[in-house]
Amino acid sequence: MLICPDAALAHQFLATAEALGGLTLVQHLGGYPTPQELVERVRQTRCDAVLIDVGSDRSRGLQLIVAAVDIGPHISAVGLNRNNDPEAILQCLRSGGSEFFSSPFSQADVAHAVQRMLRRKSVEVQPEAPPQGRLVVFVPVKGGSGATTIACNVAYQIHKASKGRVLLADFSLVAGVVSFFLRASHPYNALDALKHAGQLDAALWGSLVADRNGLDILLAPERPEPSLIEPYAVQEVLEYARSSYDYVVVDLASICEPVSMATLPVAHIIHLVCGSDLPSLFMMRRTIPLVEELGYGREQIRILVNRMERRADLSTADMEKIFRASVHTSFPDDAQGVARALRDGVPLADNSDLGKTVSKYVATIVGSDAGAPSRSSGVNALKELFSGT
Repeated sequence: MLICPDAALAHQFLATAEALGGLTLVQHLGGYPTPQELVERVRQTRCDAVLIDVGSDRSRGLQLIVAAVDIGPHISAVGLNRNNDPEAILQCLRSGGSEFFSSPFSQADVAHAVQRMLRRKSVEVQPEAPPQGRLVVFVPVKGGSGATTIACNVAYQIHKASKGRVLLADFSLVAGVVSFFLRASHPYNALDALKHAGQLDAALWGSLVADRNGLDILLAPERPEPSLIEPYAVQEVLEYARSSYDYVVVDLASICEPVSMATLPVAHIIHLVCGSDLPSLFMMRRTIPLVEELGYGREQIRILVNRMERRADLSTADMEKIFRASVHTSFPDDAQGVARALRDGVPLADNSDLGKTVSKYVATIVGSDAGAPSRSSGVNALKELFSGT
């Protein structure tokens, strides 16, 4: 079903679909129906996908995407727009859309998207979904907070404690330093995985990840490489990773980057990491309300304070007053232990001050019974935030 008040845009897409073949248009609406009317039309036509123009009226288009998604997992909601607008893509996908097409429409891109939709539809009709690993993310509220140090060592300790398959993914695509921390190198990286998100299988994935002492690592590019990464590609990579690993640990660059915004809605635990310095504490106080506005609850967010000095001017209780939120764990300032680990490209020593704290903290992850994140909370809050309500 095509819902497109933009006649020129509709003509372009229909011409591409006709040339591609294999797609049947069951209904073309030149105006936006109400959500209730959309539900009724989908049920009458028994269509598999609803393509919705989000350029003519962004608010109404997004409202219809949500309505189409709520009909059931067998319906694919697709956003249409005149251009490849990152904000429009993000809003569509956060509203539950599975794909996004922009003019000029490429037959190859449309064909690949149709394959992905068919694959997702076939998964939905399976009687039992495959096990999904837990997704644990680390996000610094300010550069230099030590989030990568904690993420790398948490991943190693999870592997050690759980005896399961663990992936460490460096999704800081412009300035990722996991490869430096672990003295790891590999011809392929996370950007390659994102570019081939629709074709991932065991053989391809095996060539993308590096092995480091039993831990699989998806490295960031060796040098900054400008690239527009669409959110659905991030989520496809994470979906594949979660189906292959018991735990997926992701190191992110910052909260508001597109890759981060696509990762957070499917995360089980969101770690916000700051240092004990005043600028870091200030940024943590600013970040917590933003994350909550995006729809993530306090039970999903863990505040970590790194590099706590034994005789710090501010205690944990003082920081909690600043944050107006509880600090889950504070990690000691262990410059010597970190320096030794960096020098040798190995995890922190188990008997180091920081190593002991990380090991103790990992027990709260491996032993946690937290369930999967709710789609509705993050999606609805994002929809409201992006639509300005």
